[in-house]
Amino acid sequence: MKSERRDDFIRRILYGQDRGLGASLLRGLLSVGEWVHRRVLETILWTEKVGLRKRFCLPVPVVVIGNITTGGTGKTPMTLFVVRHLQAQGKRVAILSRGHGGSNEATREPRTVSDGKSLLLSPTEAGEEPVLLAEMLPGVPLVVCRDRRKSGVFAVETFSPDILVLDDGFQHWKLHRDLDIVLLDARNPFDNGHLLPRGLLREPPKHLRRAGIILLTRADRVEKTVLSETMAEIKRYAPESALFTATHAPFAWIRVHDGVELPLSELSGQTAVGFAGIADGNAFASTVTELGVALKTFHDFRDHHHYTETELAQLAETGKASGATVAITTEKDRVKAAKLWKHDTLPLYALRIGLRLSDEARFWEEFEHRLVAKEGFTCLQSEKGT
Repeated sequence: MKSERRDDFIRRILYGQDRGLGASLLRGLLSVGEWVHRRVLETILWTEKVGLRKRFCLPVPVVVIGNITTGGTGKTPMTLFVVRHLQAQGKRVAILSRGHGGSNEATREPRTVSDGKSLLLSPTEAGEEPVLLAEMLPGVPLVVCRDRRKSGVFAVETFSPDILVLDDGFQHWKLHRDLDIVLLDARNPFDNGHLLPRGLLREPPKHLRRAGIILLTRADRVEKTVLSETMAEIKRYAPESALFTATHAPFAWIRVHDGVELPLSELSGQTAVGFAGIADGNAFASTVTELGVALKTFHDFRDHHHYTETELAQLAETGKASGATVAITTEKDRVKAAKLWKHDTLPLYALRIGLRLSDEARFWEEFEHRLVAKEGFTCLQSEKGT
């Protein structure tokens, strides 16, 4: 596929695997872009720290879940984990999302994906992750907008939440937050060590010091010695942050055509055609194989890929020709593929995955303790809540 060839080319350039003159010149140009990126970041944060720029305060506490790299670290499962805990405490929660991959991302006006009762936008409009969150969190309003200040004001005025959760908001500096939770993939926490566009880092690792809580995900995918070294490195960058580890754990299979949840043993021994349009399709494929499903073919699309009915029909035919008895995908892809997949050709299943924390009790202790206003920044409002 063209996208796979393009991604492979980008990887070879970023990681220095292509040593040709053209590749070296391109890396040089990307390094200039990285230098500009770094200077802009440092300037923005310095002006905030000295009070020249002010963050906008909302009248309710704000919890941010984010990362410092592009790609998947588990933000969606973490958002589910946090929001469900807050719901269990009796809190009224609303979620703010940019709506990456949806058509509404191009605008700066808030739109309601879910009012807590009904799903109001499609994955095409809102992006697949907000729709997935809305489906899995009944009773929780979800608003998408590039400007989280606007969506925050809209959510507060419309839904009167006790607390707001920002999905992927660590770099949304314009909005004051009470707690930043930052996720890193334990297998490759800092990519190639370079900022965009020379690497995949949104911010340098030293900026982790802004985080109240840092979570190393997929911790079971690395050797214990490597994990210990990574944790020690993170503590050097962010000595005051609380550090935890977590694993991505499969919980159930979802039969897509009727939404029925089935045990993980349901597909053991089956042969499958798989597809995914997420940041790390290979990790998903490995998990499926570990569950006893034999992948005849696997199609790894780019993150946020928009499927067509023809494309999925071709995948089904490829699967049948290879001897597959089922088709499998991720829950994120399910929200886009469900209406396009003809389940009478091959039954389609989605794998539900969640996070398991190393020390959940201590995590919530730190969460409650750190859910306070950060020092060092001033807000546009003279007092929070006015």
